[in-house]
Amino acid sequence: MTSQPFLLIHIMAGLLALGVATLATPLVGRLAGRIGLVAYPKRDRWHTTPTPLMGGVAIFVGSVPLVVGLAEFVSAHMLDRFAALLIGAVLIFSLGLIDDLKALPPYAKLLGQIVAACVLVASMPIGRYLPWSVLMVPVMIFWIVGVTNAFNLLDNMDGLSGGIAAICSLTLFVFNFVQGDHQTALLCIVIAGACGGFLIFNFNPARIFMGDGGSLLIGYLLSGIVLQGAAKAGSELALTLLVPVGVMALPILDTTLVTIVRSLHHRPISMGGRDHLSHRLVALGLNERSAVLVLYAVSVLFGGLAVASNYVSGPVTVLLGSLLVLGIGFFGIYLGQVRIYTEVDYERIRSQPGIVGKLVLGGSWLYKRQVAEMVLDLTLICLGLLAAYLIRFEGSLERHYVEQYATMLPWVVSVKLVTLFALGVYRSIWRYMGTSDLLRLMVASTVGSALAFGAIQLAFRGEGGAPRAVLMVDWIVVTALLIGARMSFVLIRDILARLRKRDLVRVLIVGAGDTGELVLRAMARNHTKAYRVIGFLDDDSDMRDRSIHGVRVLGSSSTLGAVVDRQPVEEVVLTTNRYADDLVAECRRRGITFRDVGAFFRSQLDAEAEKQPAGVGAR
Repeated sequence: MTSQPFLLIHIMAGLLALGVATLATPLVGRLAGRIGLVAYPKRDRWHTTPTPLMGGVAIFVGSVPLVVGLAEFVSAHMLDRFAALLIGAVLIFSLGLIDDLKALPPYAKLLGQIVAACVLVASMPIGRYLPWSVLMVPVMIFWIVGVTNAFNLLDNMDGLSGGIAAICSLTLFVFNFVQGDHQTALLCIVIAGACGGFLIFNFNPARIFMGDGGSLLIGYLLSGIVLQGAAKAGSELALTLLVPVGVMALPILDTTLVTIVRSLHHRPISMGGRDHLSHRLVALGLNERSAVLVLYAVSVLFGGLAVASNYVSGPVTVLLGSLLVLGIGFFGIYLGQVRIYTEVDYERIRSQPGIVGKLVLGGSWLYKRQVAEMVLDLTLICLGLLAAYLIRFEGSLERHYVEQYATMLPWVVSVKLVTLFALGVYRSIWRYMGTSDLLRLMVASTVGSALAFGAIQLAFRGEGGAPRAVLMVDWIVVTALLIGARMSFVLIRDILARLRKRDLVRVLIVGAGDTGELVLRAMARNHTKAYRVIGFLDDDSDMRDRSIHGVRVLGSSSTLGAVVDRQPVEEVVLTTNRYADDLVAECRRRGITFRDVGAFFRSQLDAEAEKQPAGVGAR
């Protein structure tokens, strides 16, 4: 059978699963209401209204029985291949449903998850991993139990767990379909359809929750699918694992962050809380829908990058995998700095020995430390040189060039790191990166590349040195990576600030000169209050319709009233004395708060003083 009929069958199967789950979800929701299986608001939970559970029943009905019914029609022996996975899915779904009906103790849930994991692992070709099967079996069990619980923990905001499961399923569908594994592809698209049908009723504002019966089920199914896929990889197992890890990156990151944070606070990991990635995005000012959509986008990005890495050469896979890990790390570190707990909690963590807590909760510890920056730059320099070789030789490296890369790398790393240090790159503070810092970084990278080039040509002149084109490309790539890493937090901050819709103060700045630009930057970096600058007013006609950092000059100061009539303004900041009396009178007449630039920066100083720990500055 060609791929075209398979594609049609898969699409029809996905739509059928979507339809079944769409019909089943409201029915089980009404049933849950009648038997009292409802999640009531609690202090450690996010939702604010009683919401029926049992959405997992609709996901189960739309996936497992459907796969059983379609399996033999689509492909012979499909049930034989997935029998253990489906039996384990029934077990894990039953476990979750019982937990929804009657809360089980954590150890009982864990025992049930391990048993379900063992059902699947027992069907795996363990013998092919000899002599490593002793390690592989516990690793497989840990993977299944870990991912299953990751989706359980991820079910902390409307539409999040179901949506991420749908994205992971679709990503795995694309991957397996292109690989020609139509059986696994069918399973994936059916799960995606079932999650999609449930998501119609679960996206914010949710009318039903999936409960443990749903979250454990989708976590188990997805972890089992990627495990069975990895088992086919044979000698390329390590590289193939990049796909499941990339596809599952978001739930893994969320679980890791929550585990570390709760362990530091001596809180049970299994209990509810408001310290997940989604809650941190809401704390930054995004509404629930925006927070969930941001995490959807991140999941699509990670999954797409992981799948793409499987269709390129080994060195390119290593390069993409490393960039993927760095991206996940940057995203996690940025959100890990968002303050969820109280100041007392942070003071207690600071007083404890150990580095992990400071990395996760200590705010700016990591990216202000030169050691961490050097470790990051070491990674980027290694990746840069590898990327240069791959670009020069069109994505494929012969053995000779791999050996040459390994031989030259210590020279390149040592020369470039020493140059970056000597030219003062590690004195900069990332949050305040400016033109002079970037210029210094570019100069240091250029000098480092030139010195590395000279050192390599001298050290390896008997072997002809290194390809000049490689070193030229390396200079460009490494410079771009160094700059990109230092601007990453600023980029994440700006993107999230644009998505922010809650607790915003809409501001109009009068005066588009240097002082106005300074006020705009101060507002963008403010951590205690969120501003949305809607525009500038300036009497200089040359400034009309121009923009500063993306914020437009809307008109002259005389148009204040017209601008306020067109869009809501809550505060006006005056950065010029021209017509100040008239502008203040207009603000008063309209009931709009106004400040001059002096009052604005005095409030900034007061806010900074409040953030200082007790005793700082005391003599």
